[in-house]
Amino acid sequence: MSWQEYAVFLLESIGIYNRDLMLHYYKKIKKFMIWHKNKLGIEIKDIPDTAECKLENQKKAISWRRIARAIEKNDFYLRRLSFGQTKNDDKELMELIHKWDNLLNKKTRTDDKTLQKIIEENCG
Repeated sequence: MSWQEYAVFLLESIGIYNRDLMLHYYKKIKKFMIWHKNKLGIEIKDIPDTAECKLENQKKAISWRRIARAIEKNDFYLRRLSFGQTKNDDKELMELIHKWDNLLNKKTRTDDKTLQKIIEENCG
């Protein structure tokens, strides 16, 4: 399976259980791709499956692996794709928590310290 196929698989898998969360990731990934198209001229069809790991880690290269890893790590804010935490994201997260009781709970695994704090404060 290519990294592109894996990223799509992850999005579709999330969508089976929580369409709202899948759409959240989809919108942010689409913005990521549009930015790269407008600023760097990289079309979606030209996004490489992988880039040099060092450049990916420094957020200097676009790749399907970078996109898939962000989804895989439950990176709600998609910081791995150079997004920051916004008030709209916080609002959307709280709406998702209240709409989907099973979305986040104490067992949710994430490397995102901010998201972990929100889970601890809001998911008894």
